[in-house]
Amino acid sequence: MVLLNGAVWLPLIGAILHPFLAWCVQRSTSLGSPLVITVAVANLVTAGIFLCFLEPTGSWDISEKDCWAVANGVFFFLGQWFSIQSVKSGDLAVHSSALGLKVLVVGFLSMWVGLEVGSWSLVMGSVLASLAVFLVAGASMTGWRNHRLTVGLTVLACLFFGLNDFLTGWQSREIGIARWLSLMMGTSGLISLVLLIRRRSELFAIFSSLVASPFILGAGFLLGLQALVVNLAFSTYGQPTLSNVVYSSRGVMAVIFLHLIGRKSAPGLAEKQVAGAALMTLALAIVLGT
Repeated sequence: MVLLNGAVWLPLIGAILHPFLAWCVQRSTSLGSPLVITVAVANLVTAGIFLCFLEPTGSWDISEKDCWAVANGVFFFLGQWFSIQSVKSGDLAVHSSALGLKVLVVGFLSMWVGLEVGSWSLVMGSVLASLAVFLVAGASMTGWRNHRLTVGLTVLACLFFGLNDFLTGWQSREIGIARWLSLMMGTSGLISLVLLIRRRSELFAIFSSLVASPFILGAGFLLGLQALVVNLAFSTYGQPTLSNVVYSSRGVMAVIFLHLIGRKSAPGLAEKQVAGAALMTLALAIVLGT
């Protein structure tokens, strides 16, 4: 039964973790930590979680087959980098709404190489999930036109994130899932370490105050768990498009979380979010019902 498939329930766990991760990131930013510092520290924590959980064996010498895993770590970091630049450049709603395009990138690449069968249900589910993300974020086409740089940077982020998801689903079993994921997140962690060394004065100032540091470390822990379960779904089950459609429900999870803590949306935004939630439910029903 598809509902019991790890390609479904693992990214669903990742989606449930998303609002808690976003809250930690927002709190750390509001307390003075630059977004790039928070993400870089979170990457180091994530790399540690991957290494501890996966316990990869064998030599750390990089062979030719390992190069794609290393490149994938670079793609993951670049996706984060362009995402950060997008957030800094303009409207957060515009950035969030455009992230749904990643589902289409993963779907196109997966169907192109034959990793997943290009069925009507998968194509329709991907399109509806992308539209649902747009609506849940509360953006509009006017907002996209007024923040073209934000949209452009987010599209670049989606391309790199999409490549990362697709390659993990397609190539990870060539060298072993544990080795692939460890090399991938280890590479992202090393890049982040270099970045933190270059900005060590900011890092020391943030952690010496002990105000934002718990939220930064909390973001790292949650990002590590989220990245682990989602990438295990991509690599183990080889259905990155299906998993991405399920993972796209993270926006709906965030809206539910805000309602549970008593933060209600503005009337116009609430209507879009309800429509987006309905579309996401339909997208999930289509891809899971086949």
